[in-house]
This record gives sequence, structure tokens and C-alpha cells, in this order.
Amino acid sequence: MQQDRRHLIIGTAGHVDHGKTALVGALTGIQTDRLKEERERGLSIELGFAYFDLPDNSRAGIVDVPGHEKFIRNMLSGAYGMDVVLFVVDAKEGVQEQTLEHLAILDLLNISNGILVMTKSDLASPDELEEATEMTQEMLVGTSLEGIPSVSVSSITGDGIESLKQTIVKQVDLANEAQVHDGIPRLYVDRVFKVEGFGVVVTGTLIGGSVNKDQRMVILPQGDTVRVRGIQVHNEPANVAHAGQRTALNLSGTTDQEIQRGDVLCPIEFSNVTDNIDISLQVLSSFPRMLEHWGRFRAYLGTREIFCRLILLVDEAILPGDKVQVQLRLEQPILTFRGDRIILRDFSAQYTVGGGEVINPFAPKHKRFTQETINTLAQWEEADDTQVVNALLENSPTLCVQESFLYYYLPYSQSEVKNILNSLESEGKIVRWDKSVRTPLVSDAARTTDVTERLLAALSEFHGSQPLLAGQNSSQLRHELGLDEVAFEKMTDQLIKTKQIVKDGNLLRLASHEIQFSEEESTAKETLEDLFLNAGINTPSLNELNTLLSEYTPQVIESTFYALLNLGQFIKAADNYFIHKKVYEDMKESLTNYLQNNETITVAEFRELAQTSRKYAVPFLEYCDTQNVTIRDGNVRRLSSRQK
Repeated sequence: MQQDRRHLIIGTAGHVDHGKTALVGALTGIQTDRLKEERERGLSIELGFAYFDLPDNSRAGIVDVPGHEKFIRNMLSGAYGMDVVLFVVDAKEGVQEQTLEHLAILDLLNISNGILVMTKSDLASPDELEEATEMTQEMLVGTSLEGIPSVSVSSITGDGIESLKQTIVKQVDLANEAQVHDGIPRLYVDRVFKVEGFGVVVTGTLIGGSVNKDQRMVILPQGDTVRVRGIQVHNEPANVAHAGQRTALNLSGTTDQEIQRGDVLCPIEFSNVTDNIDISLQVLSSFPRMLEHWGRFRAYLGTREIFCRLILLVDEAILPGDKVQVQLRLEQPILTFRGDRIILRDFSAQYTVGGGEVINPFAPKHKRFTQETINTLAQWEEADDTQVVNALLENSPTLCVQESFLYYYLPYSQSEVKNILNSLESEGKIVRWDKSVRTPLVSDAARTTDVTERLLAALSEFHGSQPLLAGQNSSQLRHELGLDEVAFEKMTDQLIKTKQIVKDGNLLRLASHEIQFSEEESTAKETLEDLFLNAGINTPSLNELNTLLSEYTPQVIESTFYALLNLGQFIKAADNYFIHKKVYEDMKESLTNYLQNNETITVAEFRELAQTSRKYAVPFLEYCDTQNVTIRDGNVRRLSSRQK
């Protein structure tokens, strides 16, 4: 079955006034300078958008970025998501300052599919054109754009435009052949405006996956939920937008004042944001100074600009040209995934510092310059997909992690992630809980085994030290093991299902555990049972037992008494009022027979029936109420419907 053609974004890059906007106009017939100021000054300020029809009748979006140094932020917004870049150089002027900075940014973003377009060829002699082309190709050596094809054009005369179109088609085909993950749909907003009669519209390049009409999404970082009322792709209505398409979304549930450039829309289930990330940073050799700890910088992700602090973890200082793992402490939370590309500029926005790849989107705070930190960072940078899952689950503060959280580290399609997890599960490296539910959990298998062994050992130790107790309080055991409620529940449920432990109320015990009485405790047990059997419902209090059974120590009496309570031989009918199970059953039968013949009974009548006093009659009858033996009706009691 033939794979569907990918949707692609073609972008421009290059120095100001080198003819990028005119080139897009010559290719598409669309004027991308939409602002009055842009048209008056002949200078692109904002991003411009057009589209390019391919021979197979599919359509590629074109993003025209501004070249002026003052608008590098806007250039970065447009560069994110480019599949093919038209790297524009004026044939007459050659390489200029922003040519180099744009190239550095494209290289840091790892954009490798492109075309060198030598513009204004009608103004340069053949020798000038050849020399400028050769010098520019030499400049591309060692970058992600090394070896790209070159085409010379004139947007005024039209020379070379058809040749460029053919070259674009070839590069688009190469991009289609590349292995690309279809993952989490994200739209980084580059424009937001209000349309009369429709409401709020946002535009951007859709990254990963697809978005459907009427789908509910979340705007981050603010967390507002919206509904997609309508979709346009390349100015045409659509029911679905796919990755790689220039997309406009008409949203309900928000206003144009609540959204700004840099915000991102994504599915509701992926709404976790972060302000602490580990990245692998490549510093440009052209950056004029070294980087110091806690320096303040501007970070760029998608269309967002965020101020951040640089945390040095491996070296005391970073020199131009260095590549090193660092942590960014962001001043605003962002949505990011492992593998996302980030550009770093200095605080004054004069220089591009470098760029990097997110290696841990939810990074903990590390101890600086320790070998453990150095090893951890190297592990995260070099890890493949299965190693990422293992590292995440091994180091997670909780034993159980929601499977959906793994997508921040594996931002692929659901089927790809499921294949990775199925493989790890079959290898016995992970444990998956409740796979059938909407939010299944996953744990590291080795950690799970360790916790299981510690839980069983803790219960065994408890039984050894408290042989007369039926089990250990579950909350106490959870606290002892240092587990959160979710993990503890999953662990104990599994052990109960496999019949290794038993739960009785809030007590847990080993399935093999039986209450063990010493010789003295066995004698005390018989004495206590005889005492309570003979007392009927007129039983002594716990305090009175020490006087009545002075031949035993208070410790033996207490431990034996509670053992009988745990075994169910004694029943707690009220605070400090206990009766023998057999006495209760016999008296319950007498009470039931009486009510079947007389319909109601008063406390006084029960006192006569049980040969007892009000002190014992009232709590006994109240216990019968709680057990649905009787129902109180004013001053009398009737037989519960369950007993009829």
C-alpha cells in the first residue's frame, strides 16, 4: 500500500533585501508582505505565507521570513518546522551578515534539505554570479546545508524560475522519502486575530499528527481549553489539518486577548508544561565571549521566546565552539518534548549564542560538577528510545508512570510508542498496569520486583514481631515502603490476585500467616473465652480484665484479647464494649424470634429478655441496628426487612 504523501513547508532564509519576498512572489504569484509598513519600506517585518502547487496537485506551504537583524525572532518563528529551505543570496552582493546568522540558525535547527538560490542574476555578470555561487557553497561546507543544489534566478525577468520549480520538486521528493515520525500534533501560534462573525483565528505550522474540526484542544502555557470550530489549510476550508501544513484554526472558548504568538495548541492529554529542561548545547564559534553560570539568555522554541538562566553542570565556563550538556531554568513554563530544537540568543538579542536539542524535558535539579550528574546527562543524550524509557522509569520519583507521560520523551505516533512498550514488556523490562483503561500505568520491572520483595519481607518481619496480630495496618506499611497511594494500590492488588497476601479491612497479611499463641497465651485465650461466654452480654471492660485475671500480666491479657478480636471470636459492639461471637449469635436469634412474634421491642422489654441492665441493653441494640438486624422506630425497634 502506497504511503500518503507528506505535507511540507518550504521556507526562505537570507540577508535583508536579497530578494526573498520577490522570489516567493515570482514562484507563487502571492505577495507575502501584508503590512502597509512592509510595502512602503520594501522590507519584510512579519512572517509572510504563500503556497506552491506541486506536479501531483498537492500543495506545499511557503514561509517567507524577514532578513533584517532586528527581526531575528520572527525569522526563528518561521524557521521552525521547515522541511525545505530556499537559502537566498544576492548574486551581486554575495554573503552578508544576516546570511551567516540565518545559516547558523538553520544549522542549529538541523535543517538539511535546501536549495541555494542566487537572486538578482540579471544585475550580476556571469563571472560575478559564478564567483558568488562558489563562495557561498564554500561557506556551506561543514553545515547542515553542505552540498545542496544551487539555482540562479531573476524575479524581475523570470530567468531561472522554472528551473527553480523543478529543483524544488526534487527536494520535496527527497523530503517525502525521509523517515519522519508522525507524533503529537502541535501548532505554535505565529498569528492571532479576530474575524467578524467567526471569532478568534490562530495560524501556524502544524507539527506532528493531525487536528480535526470540533476537536477540543488546550492552549499552553495558560491551560485554557478550546474547541476547533473551523480549519483552513492554504486558505481553503478543511475538516482536518495534517502535519507540515500551514494551518488556520477558528477557535471557540477564548478571545484574541488571551492568546499570543508563542502559545501552542495541543491535545488536552498533553498539557504538562515544564520550566526546567536539560539540553545538549552547541555554542557557535562566532559568539564573542564565554558562557558563565546563571547567565540570563533568550531561548526560542517554536514561535516562543522565553527568558532563561543557564545552569552549568559539567564545566565552570563554556567557550565558543563548545558542545556540552546544560540545564535551562525557564522564567515561563513551556510545552516541549525530547528532541525539540532550541535556539539560544544573548539577553540583549544581539547575538545568536547557539542551539541545542532537548534531552530531558522534565529535568530534575542536578548537583553541579559531580560524576553522577555528568554520567546522567551523557546517558540521556546518547540513549535510544528503549533506553529513554528505562532511564525515565528507573529515575521517576513514583514507581508508576502514566503511559501518556512517555510521549514527552517519545513524541511519536501511538502505534510506534505501543510497539516500543510491547517490546520492552516482552523482554521483561517493564510492567504495565491496567492496559485496558484510558490512562494505563507503566513501571520499571526491576524496581517493581524490588518493591514486591520489600513489601513481602516487611509483612514477614511484622508477623514475626507481632504474632498475635492479624496483619499490619496498610497505611503504616505504605509509609514504611515510601510508596505513593497509586503504586501501593497496584502492588497490593497484584499480590492479592496472586494469593500472596490477604486484605482484611485496613489490615494486610501474608496469605500463609496464622496467629500463633505461646503456651501462656493459649491458656489465657481459653480463660478469656470462658469468661466472655459465661458473661453473656454483661461483659467486663478491658480495664476490669486485669483485676479479674490477675494471674496473667496486662501485656498477655491485652495481646491475647486483641488476637481473639482479630480472629473474629470477639466482637466490638461499642467503644469499650465487647462480646463473644457465639453470645451475639445466640442473643440475635432470641431477639429475632421475639420480634417475629411481637413486631416491636422496647429497651425495657429487651432487658427482661436478655436478663441484663440498660448499661448493656442499649449498646447491644444499637449494634444490632448497625448490622441491619433491627430498625429503630422512636422508642421501639422492629425487625429489619433483611431478617424477615
